[in-house]
Amino acid sequence: MIDTKNWFQLRPMYSYIRKQAENEKFLKYLEIGGTFTLIAIFLFFAIMPTMTTIFSLMGDIKSKEAFIEKVDSKIANVIKAQESYAKVQEKYSLIEDSFPTLGQYYKGTSNLATIFKESSLDINQISLNLDKEENNKNQFYKSYQVNINGEGQYSSVLEMVKKIFNNRRLANTVNIKINQINSDSVNQANSKNIKISLSSDLYFLPNNNEKK
Repeated sequence: MIDTKNWFQLRPMYSYIRKQAENEKFLKYLEIGGTFTLIAIFLFFAIMPTMTTIFSLMGDIKSKEAFIEKVDSKIANVIKAQESYAKVQEKYSLIEDSFPTLGQYYKGTSNLATIFKESSLDINQISLNLDKEENNKNQFYKSYQVNINGEGQYSSVLEMVKKIFNNRRLANTVNIKINQINSDSVNQANSKNIKISLSSDLYFLPNNNEKK
């Protein structure tokens, strides 16, 4: 049989022990909750900036990759353009030599003079007639006249004519006059020498910036 007297005497102690156990249990829960809270705060303030930096770097990497692709595409286009230019450069040079974009008076005159020299003809006089430019002012092209007087052997004249018509420079109205030198004025060994007069119009494209 339970001693009710002792039970009533011990009941306050049991209640106190129970409250202490509950308090201790609450403190443990509070400690665990605080620990998780501190961990969450640590993750937010320490790891979150790092994650933000990582995501930012990943975005920069993707942006740079897209930029590199665009640059590679442009470089490929430049290489193709250079290859295309290399293919037409030789043809362009031929066109420019034939129909230059400027008068190039010295070059045009030197070209005809070189043909004279290569044909073993002596040059006595060279002159330019620029009045042709005024006559062609309403045309998309211009021209000037080169006159060369010289002398030499008849075979040299034939060689010169051949070179003139094979010349790369665009020319028109090529007039050649031949006169034999009087035998009284030269030695017997040079009696076959003849005088030659060459007149040729050389064409070119005018400067687009020229005032009309």
